[in-house]
Amino acid sequence: MNEDEPVLGTDDVVPKVAAAAMESRRLVDHFFRHEYARLVATLTRRFGVRHWELAEDVAQAALQRALTSWSLQGVPKNPSAWLYRVASNLAIDAIRRNARQNSLDGNIDYAAALIDSVLDVTDDVPIEDDLLRMIFVCCDPNVPSESQVALALKTLCGFSNWEIARALLTTEASVGKRIARAKTKLRRLGIEPGRLTSADFAARLPDVHAVVYLLFNEGYSSSLADRLIREELCEEAVRLALILAEQPLTAQGDSAALLALLLFHAARLEARIDATGAMLLLCEQDRSRWDRRLLNAGFKWFGRATESDSLSRYHAEAWIAAEHCRANSLDDTVWDNITRGYDLLCSIAPSPIHELNRAIAIGYRDGAQAGLAALSAIDAKGPASNYYLWHTAYAQLCQQTGDFINAKAALQQAWQLAPTNAEKELICRKLDHLLNATTESLE
Repeated sequence: MNEDEPVLGTDDVVPKVAAAAMESRRLVDHFFRHEYARLVATLTRRFGVRHWELAEDVAQAALQRALTSWSLQGVPKNPSAWLYRVASNLAIDAIRRNARQNSLDGNIDYAAALIDSVLDVTDDVPIEDDLLRMIFVCCDPNVPSESQVALALKTLCGFSNWEIARALLTTEASVGKRIARAKTKLRRLGIEPGRLTSADFAARLPDVHAVVYLLFNEGYSSSLADRLIREELCEEAVRLALILAEQPLTAQGDSAALLALLLFHAARLEARIDATGAMLLLCEQDRSRWDRRLLNAGFKWFGRATESDSLSRYHAEAWIAAEHCRANSLDDTVWDNITRGYDLLCSIAPSPIHELNRAIAIGYRDGAQAGLAALSAIDAKGPASNYYLWHTAYAQLCQQTGDFINAKAALQQAWQLAPTNAEKELICRKLDHLLNATTESLE
């Protein structure tokens, strides 16, 4: 050894190994979040829906191997291809083992014939994205809509049962049963991603829209207690919506309206949180931080959506979002247009949450008393007061009328019901502002 060369001791090597391990774990975590669903979709398209659970198992096994291998040997040039190759080999081994165990002649490679038969079947529909195709598979009309959405969100979007239950306004136990029944039904039907027809894509498109919509919603307002925004979910939802809006087979007015809606909201993501991670209301946001590129794209797609003869909830929501994005400030907002947008939305897709937002818009347009009357009408129909935003809206309108006692009680109830730390912190800020307003009114 050349004496002039530096000698690496334990103190030098250990930090490098630890750093490599940390980097590999970071990459595996990244691929688990971003690539796991795509990997499962690709494997399922190759090996068939009957091997869906196998695809999930080998995808997880491949990620576990990556954690070990990449720590020792470094990250490969194409991590996605590495994961697919490992997972695919694991799947082939498992299928071959099961085929030989179940066959009378152990010398016949039944697995190879099975795999080839799946690979040879492909349609001429120009949608190449495996994940999107699998969402269409989930949305089979023989499966109830709520089960379709639950299965797609669970297996292809990485949602937990609790997150799905929150999105669908049901229980975790119900979600688990829906997913199990949907998987059993799809395996029995044997509909493969490569065998979907143009008619299949057209019939399933509304439910696919619903999955993409809920995927973005979870990213925009996360159910995780310590994380308000999950940007990766928003980005994936926009990507899927863009494919739907651009492909001739799915390029309907509803697809354009959905994409416009997601782009309008995505443009405001950065401005929704301050430097400390606290949530900012629309009236508090610095509108100069809104992404003009995304806003322009949103208006372009909204224009295309209005050229269609169809009218969906996404048209109404995109109209409302467009009105907010056109305004230079809260005071500059045309609240009559916002209210009319919610009138349309409530007629197309009745919902207590839509009616709640309509009541807030009425409060801005016609005054706090009119807004309170609209809120009371909502609560009289059902348990709207179990929703924390109902209480925050009630508190805001009460404060505007000078009813600080009821405003404080409503904010305290909202704090108890708020699902995330960021939303609880926002309500605490509202309580502080209310206290200051009460003090000023007494002076």
